[in-house]
Formats: sequence, C-alpha cells, structure tokens
Amino acid sequence: RELARTCKLCVKLVDEALEALRAEGDGASETIMCVFDLRGFSMKNADIDFVKFFIKCIFDYFPKRISQVLLIEPPWVFTPVWQIIKPLMGKYASLVKQTKAKEAKEYFADESTLF
Repeated sequence: RELARTCKLCVKLVDEALEALRAEGDGASETIMCVFDLRGFSMKNADIDFVKFFIKCIFDYFPKRISQVLLIEPPWVFTPVWQIIKPLMGKYASLVKQTKAKEAKEYFADESTLF
C-alpha cells in the first residue's frame, strides 16, 4: 500500500470532477457524490489512515463540495469501522447513505452523471 500515492490520486480525482462541473457552467451546484463500493470489505483491507486523510481533505480543501456519500453494500464487519469514522465526519456523517448495488442507480440523476 502506498498511502501518499493513493491520497494524491484521490485529490486529483475530486479536483478533476469539480473542474468538469465548473466547465459545464450551467449554474448547477458544484458538488459531487462519493461512492465507496464495500462489497468484499474486511477488517484486513480497512484503511483508516486513508479515511482520515479523505475526511480532512474534504473539510480543509473541498468544504461544501460533497453532496452525498454512498456506501455500496457495507457488510456487518464494517459496523465497528463506521463507529470510528462517523465522529470524524462531524456534520458530513448525515450525508452518508447505505444501499445495495442494484439500487445505487436511484441516487444518480441520469446515466450522464456516471463516468
């Protein structure tokens, strides 16, 4: 695992998504939905250091730019991890929704929002 490289990639992707929204220039809200596919999640692959970085990054560099955080099929072993993450998220914790993979499309306005 290369935490620094993963963090740089994350910032790059968020920045590019926001830039694409700004380029559209249609006056729409410049917010993004973060989607985390947790199928296959286990305590062995939990990356709390990255999650801490991501939350700090959102608070410090992209405030008010996250419209929703979608967790796809978090397994029961995710519950203790969520108990650690939730307080770190502060008011952003209310933006988190859990859903099944087959129902995830309901959270997107249309197919063009998927890239």
